[in-house]
Amino acid sequence: MRGLTLKIALCQLNPTVGDFEGNLSLVAEALKSAAEAGAELAVFPEMFLTGYPPHDLLERDWFIERAEAALSNAAAASRRFPGTAVLLGTVTRSDRPAGKGLHNSAVLLRDGDTLATVHKALLPTYDVFDEARYFDPAEELHPVPLGDEVLGISICEDAWNVPSLGLRPPYAHDPVAELAESGVTLFVNISASPFYVGKDRLRYDLFSAHASRHGAPFVVVNQVGGNDELVFDGRSAAVAPDGSLLAYCPSFEE
Repeated sequence: MRGLTLKIALCQLNPTVGDFEGNLSLVAEALKSAAEAGAELAVFPEMFLTGYPPHDLLERDWFIERAEAALSNAAAASRRFPGTAVLLGTVTRSDRPAGKGLHNSAVLLRDGDTLATVHKALLPTYDVFDEARYFDPAEELHPVPLGDEVLGISICEDAWNVPSLGLRPPYAHDPVAELAESGVTLFVNISASPFYVGKDRLRYDLFSAHASRHGAPFVVVNQVGGNDELVFDGRSAAVAPDGSLLAYCPSFEE
């Protein structure tokens, strides 16, 4: 079993929808702690800069502009902690001539620079989710090199496609499997996965199945707290290539 070469900080935090300054403060504080602990990668949840779910705020130009400014400020903050990369979720604009014009994205920052931007491929439109209303799906998925690792970055729903667990989402492809075929050595999933009874077990079984199936560790960082009618339980984790648990964050705590 190949050993993991990155020290990773799981930044399980509670963002507030629309509070860009407050969410940026959480990034800065957590990044400082991560850097002091020697972490080479600090991972934050899905849509962290905007808060999740932002709903129809995504249809306001001023909201997108403030999200872009927040991302620039997050990049500037990363410059203060050289050597510690930051992976966080936000909204980005699509350059497509047609469609919704926006992506649900994961952005990798380091030393003030943007190393990669990865878009969510699977957009849920069931239960409490309505993401296809606001976002365009990723057209392509690419692995991202970082140090000695090759990251397979996915966003929440992108990993929820494991038929062996009885999951049958309405998707024709499996982003995690596609990334695995590209030589990924570490999977990282940023999530805003709401709580319901029993979901912690299902979530662990899901990521354990991915890790053991593809022979690579799997890290997931999930939002905690509440926004609107949704409650998020956190339970972020790191899973070894054999599917065993390496690290686990508590429930309902930052």
